[in-house]
Amino acid sequence: MSQWASDEGSKSEFKVRRLDLINLPEMTNIWEATKNTFTLQHLKSLQIMECEKLEVIFPKSVLRCLPELNKLEVRECKELRQIIKEDLEDKKLSNPLSPQPCFPKLTTLIVEQCHKLKYLTSVSAPNDFPNLELLVISGSTELLQFNETGKSEVEFLELKVLIFIDLSKFFQETQFLNVKHRIVRNCPKLSLTTTTTLEEIQQNFDDLGK
Repeated sequence: MSQWASDEGSKSEFKVRRLDLINLPEMTNIWEATKNTFTLQHLKSLQIMECEKLEVIFPKSVLRCLPELNKLEVRECKELRQIIKEDLEDKKLSNPLSPQPCFPKLTTLIVEQCHKLKYLTSVSAPNDFPNLELLVISGSTELLQFNETGKSEVEFLELKVLIFIDLSKFFQETQFLNVKHRIVRNCPKLSLTTTTTLEEIQQNFDDLGK
């Protein structure tokens, strides 16, 4: 089931603000199906749930078409390996001397019960999440690091809330030491400690979701 919310600014312009892709067990590719049918330039919220065969959400070249994305939620995608994967088109167009953030306006990233997820991104760019405020990763038992190359740390300069639960293989923590609101459970390779409760976070941050 897919759902979207939109605004019609004029007869010739259709602006998709929200896209929900839910319970699509046979879907293997999101963007081949959508890129030629409508523009996502105005998309602010994307929810992907129970898409069991989906392995990658974004080819990096597609992210140039999502400059307004503010909230990304991914849940129960059993075969998901990466959020972002560099593709051939991106290698041709990218400028290694001046990399652009993948998610310039993203403030909320929630990933839950995606057990085969190994990396958020296949590329090495420290500034992909310049405005991220809420980061939740739960149940990704195969997650190793944020980027596949491991050559640079991802910067989260605006991060306010961090929730890590059941990340048995994940090890990448130095940039999180100054995050005031933290919940860390069953993450044996991290030395981070919990500083708050889920109830306290829910009272102060409306974007937590569940």
